[in-house]
Amino acid sequence: MLYRVRHRKWLLLAFILLLSLSLRGPVVGIAPLLESIEHDLSLTSFASGLLTTLPILSFALFAPVATRLGRRFGIESALLVGTLLILAGMILRSLGVLPTLYSGVFLIGAGIAIGNVLLPILLKRDFSNHIIQLTAVYVLMMNIGGALITGTAVPLTLVSEQWIGNLWPSWSFALACQTLLLILPLVLWFALTKPNQTPQPTAADLIKASVWRSPVAWLITFFIAVNSVTNYIVNTWLPTILIDHGFSAVTAGLYHSYIQLAGMIPALTLPFIQRFVPTKRQLCCIATFSTLLSLVGFTVMIEFAVIWSFIYGFGVTLGFVVGISLISLRTNSVREAAALSGMAQFVGYLLAAIGPMAIGGLHDWLDEWQTALYCLIALGIIWIFLGWFASSEDT
Repeated sequence: MLYRVRHRKWLLLAFILLLSLSLRGPVVGIAPLLESIEHDLSLTSFASGLLTTLPILSFALFAPVATRLGRRFGIESALLVGTLLILAGMILRSLGVLPTLYSGVFLIGAGIAIGNVLLPILLKRDFSNHIIQLTAVYVLMMNIGGALITGTAVPLTLVSEQWIGNLWPSWSFALACQTLLLILPLVLWFALTKPNQTPQPTAADLIKASVWRSPVAWLITFFIAVNSVTNYIVNTWLPTILIDHGFSAVTAGLYHSYIQLAGMIPALTLPFIQRFVPTKRQLCCIATFSTLLSLVGFTVMIEFAVIWSFIYGFGVTLGFVVGISLISLRTNSVREAAALSGMAQFVGYLLAAIGPMAIGGLHDWLDEWQTALYCLIALGIIWIFLGWFASSEDT
């Protein structure tokens, strides 16, 4: 019996980590192909921009739905629905026509929202003694998946042009190949033994509706929200800001990739860091102050952007790990954690969808980036205070 329990936990952990590979890549992996898509489908910049905005809006809309699905059908069954939605969306967007392209990215966002909300809840339920460490590894897998899909997108178009020619749009072929990442998690899902029934509510579950009235829940929600909106703004506009300050397009793209690379460091170093920084508040301070330092650096000493890119990537990712971990650490039950996860990601991604457009509009209005960078510094300062109170051991 003990062997079966351990075997199931290893399979479950493998499923969580392999599914994590597809929780970022399908969204960011379309960016290298946007120019080809615009050309083949005669899209305007606004129309192509919707391909990256629609999934974020879908994240926000389906985060509360994920909570209800998990409560009604069980977390594992809800995650199967999410995985199938991602797969269906990836197939639809690879068909090479505009209606399925838009509907596909929206379905991908819906599926990823379910995974974003419920995978951390599985960690609380089945791996409660290793929440922060496994959350860091789960975020690392998200970064690896994003890097893998982004890095192979253009090479796959070249393969298509060489071997398929004009029979199939090269960008469509590249998007279709990305579906292969979902095969292993689907196989593992069917190999998992599932709970016989959904858990009955406990006394703690009866107060789950109150998370929207809880000050601690709002602190955690806004901590995650500020992390999301800051990160989407920086990832959207940093290359353009660097180019406008005299960096070449190649260098700007390289420095932008350093953010993704540095985002892998927290997962690789967290066990070592925790030997010297054991409390959540201390980890939170490292994350928030590192992020603020990098934002100030981009503003006043942008010539050292290579350094700020690494510091920013490390800080903002460590903050994301801490924020997701707080959902489990500051709740009393799996259901309560699911309710808080849905709330935090609904608010966070709603703001994340608005942030880049607001900063872009501010630039168009003022025709300079300095004010936008000052706004990011203000967000960084707010994030420090939110993290300080959200990570308190007394909450």
